[in-house]
Amino acid sequence: MTWRRTASRGPERLRSLRRRLGKVEPVSVAGMALVWMLLFNGFRPREESLGLLVLGVLVSVLIMVLFPLPPVASGLRLRPWNTLRLVGRFCADLVRASLQVSRQVFTPGPPVRSSVIAVHLRSDSDLMLVCTSVLLSVIPGSVVIEVGHPERVLYLHVLGAVDREGTERARRIALNLEERIVRAIGTRRDIADLEAATRGEGP
Repeated sequence: MTWRRTASRGPERLRSLRRRLGKVEPVSVAGMALVWMLLFNGFRPREESLGLLVLGVLVSVLIMVLFPLPPVASGLRLRPWNTLRLVGRFCADLVRASLQVSRQVFTPGPPVRSSVIAVHLRSDSDLMLVCTSVLLSVIPGSVVIEVGHPERVLYLHVLGAVDREGTERARRIALNLEERIVRAIGTRRDIADLEAATRGEGP
């Protein structure tokens, strides 16, 4: 009886292992392997770099097999042309903002003043909220100091925005960035929410 029970468990364990291997996501494996290579300086040309890469992939697969996670819908829809436009415009904004901040800092005169403004985003997606917050914080002169999640509000500390014109310009830059992100990687629902809010039909 014990032998039969042990023998019957063998195929069940094999099927369980196959199910777990089937849930291994190549993108997640590649991401973890990339982190592995960065931790061990694996991108430096040397004899053991290839071995480190193989080991990183094996460790990543082992982690996903031993600790399987439930499937998560990322809600990401990559659109190549809009993504290129997003990257190009973001790089241009980085250069422009860097020049403006440098001019403000090194120009003789009174200290540069700043303001905290609230920006109401139009997309209801958490992913769009996070992406907009991160990219806005990367641009010199603006930092996200608080996120109002239920209301979809970003509170920005903006350098040099001391009047209505400056605050409106900063708010417009943030909303334009949100729109480019949504049109680059957002779902159809995200785009529909954005267009509805732009027409004044959304919340």
